[in-house]
Amino acid sequence: MQTVCVDTNIWIYALSQPRDNEATKHQIAQNCIQTAKTITLTPQIINELGFALRRKHAWTDTDLHPMFTELLARCELHIPSSDWPIDALKLRHTYALSYWDSLIVAAAIEANCHTLVSEDLQHQQKISTLRIINPFK
Repeated sequence: MQTVCVDTNIWIYALSQPRDNEATKHQIAQNCIQTAKTITLTPQIINELGFALRRKHAWTDTDLHPMFTELLARCELHIPSSDWPIDALKLRHTYALSYWDSLIVAAAIEANCHTLVSEDLQHQQKISTLRIINPFK
């Protein structure tokens, strides 16, 4: 079964009220998530999502609670190993990734994900066994 890791930015587009210039991205992100068979989440993605929705979209803890509950019920949660930050640093150096992107990529590889859906990385890039897809390209 092919597992997909969905980056924070895609979740934000899918879950937040779209701004005028983001209606298309909202629809594409929702479609991406709805059509994925198995989605992997990491604690980093959950934390970034909660932070961004509270800070930029005025969500409250009351809003976040049912959303987190649903995500954790629907998706597989991967808790990275103790090697994860070292693996991320190696990927950062090899592929010139940002620090935060390298952590998500390393966790997705460790979780045996086939695809990482992200707006932040190079579309169709292959990193180890992971294929990067930017759904907005």
